[in-house]
Amino acid sequence: MDSQHNLTPEQLEVLDFRRSLYRPTPKQTVVEWAEANVHLSRRQTEHPGPFSTSTRPYMREPMEVWRLAGANECVLCWGSQTAKTTCLMTGAAWMICEDPSPMLWILPTETLARSFSKTRWATMLEDCPPATLEFPPDRHKITHLEQHFRRCTLNFIGSNSPANLASRPVRVLIADEVDKFADGSGKEADSLSLAEQRLKAFSSSKVFLTSTPTLIEGRIWQRYLQGDQRHFYIPCPNCGKPITLQWPQVKWSPEAKAADGTWDLHAVQASARYVCQECDKPISDAQKVVALRSGEWRPTNPAAQPGVRSYHLSSLYSPDRKCTWGAIACQFLREKRSLLGLQGFINGMLAEPFEREHDFRTERVELVLETSTKAPAANTVRLMTVDCQARAPHFWFTIRDWSSTDAKTTSTLVSAKSAMHWEELRAIQAEAGVIDASVVVDSGYGAKSDAEVYRQCARFSTADPRCQRNGIPVLMGWMPAKGMPSRKMFKTEDGSALPWTIAYRDPFLGTVDGGRCLIMLLEFASEHLKDVLATLRDPRRSAAIGVEWAVAREAASEEYWRHMDAEFLSERTNGRTGRVTREWAKRSARWPNHLFDCEVMQVAAAMFCGLLPGTALE
Repeated sequence: MDSQHNLTPEQLEVLDFRRSLYRPTPKQTVVEWAEANVHLSRRQTEHPGPFSTSTRPYMREPMEVWRLAGANECVLCWGSQTAKTTCLMTGAAWMICEDPSPMLWILPTETLARSFSKTRWATMLEDCPPATLEFPPDRHKITHLEQHFRRCTLNFIGSNSPANLASRPVRVLIADEVDKFADGSGKEADSLSLAEQRLKAFSSSKVFLTSTPTLIEGRIWQRYLQGDQRHFYIPCPNCGKPITLQWPQVKWSPEAKAADGTWDLHAVQASARYVCQECDKPISDAQKVVALRSGEWRPTNPAAQPGVRSYHLSSLYSPDRKCTWGAIACQFLREKRSLLGLQGFINGMLAEPFEREHDFRTERVELVLETSTKAPAANTVRLMTVDCQARAPHFWFTIRDWSSTDAKTTSTLVSAKSAMHWEELRAIQAEAGVIDASVVVDSGYGAKSDAEVYRQCARFSTADPRCQRNGIPVLMGWMPAKGMPSRKMFKTEDGSALPWTIAYRDPFLGTVDGGRCLIMLLEFASEHLKDVLATLRDPRRSAAIGVEWAVAREAASEEYWRHMDAEFLSERTNGRTGRVTREWAKRSARWPNHLFDCEVMQVAAAMFCGLLPGTALE
């Protein structure tokens, strides 16, 4: 006894666990125990009452991983409204009562961890009689972030507080919404990696990871791929063959589309159904709920890492009324209108990662033109955008044809090359048949100063007596542009927001000609318009919003594609707040991206000219 008094609290936890190895294994399964003891109150769900898996039978097998000796990692790559967090809560409660072990629960931020522990977790424990028996006599040992039960401990931390992981050996690690975790700093690894180091003291440790996926390189998707990749098969009510629910099989009546081309969402919701991929017969929402009861999980990856069970489940399986065939179809039609695409639908509803397209050559149907400098067709606007650089070549440019009808907007790249000086640029403009008012020159970056770009633009512009500002003539012709490195929208006079705005500058400020004229400056939210460009480059997403973004074969050089692949969309997590932001990053500091910048300016110029809806992201 005296020797035990000299042990640290962490060593006592390890000792208590080793003694528990000699305890008899509980006769009840985790599901049986949860359905007998766990009660969900109205503070947690709109369907209060005893916990049950009758409507969500897909929860049963993942819950049993808590007691399976051969499974040391469980990955739940599930969509929204599928009760993945409830799986964690009931399993952790079972562990406290039936197999007490030191546990660590990580959430994206400490604020979220505190709120979750106070509202959802504490509420469930208070309504679970066996769990209340594990409360210590001194209730002050149960706080929101640190909970000392009679036979084990549970700590909650945020991924933005990695310092709290020090000296905490645990047997069970729970990581909820791992794709929203903060990234590691330059001094240490991220919280998830540090937490997994705390499992080394226990040979029978377990890890539970859950999240809706974000990108292919995200944590949850990569861990899912390492496992046995289990899918939930249900028998078709019509043919009896086992199937997995897949989004392309959700159909609705084409007659639900109105004469103006828009969808009548009431008609869509009423006509939506699931068509079996085996027998082509419809499956109703009620039939889905019944079929779920006979479903089973089947592994699909024979080369899985031993002991890693990974489960994929989309919200198509959810019996929730927000996940009926009609509700999901309407959500898809609402979200696909955005130029930002369907990432929220793909991630949250389908539980699939959003694929970043860096090279679209294999997907785009190229338009073949006879020559890259042929005159623009009738009813077509030809825009030329120029990026200025310090090193030779000093200018990079793209020339695009834009045409717009009520049904579709078409944009075709005609030329993408470089030039050495202003006169050569002017000659290229004339040869391509681009009018002065359709030339946009970047003035925000590079060695060419703003003043030099303003003066050159003024050189190729003329005063229009109809256009004045405060009595000063405004030149019309070449237009300078400046990208603001953010997604912040610009407010208009009527209170709406646009990703671009017009400012006025004196091109001869500081000279004897200063104050005699003004020139228009096109300012745009560059990060925002890079998102738009990514959508336009994806044929599936651009077609959904009525835009065709094409490249003439003669213009699509290897150099052009290299520039277009120079930047990619990445996610960054603020280590202090846990907020996840999406930012565009360069592959390498030496990787050229000048033509990519020109194409971003093409989007801004097209919006300014009314060729592309500037409010499409609202």
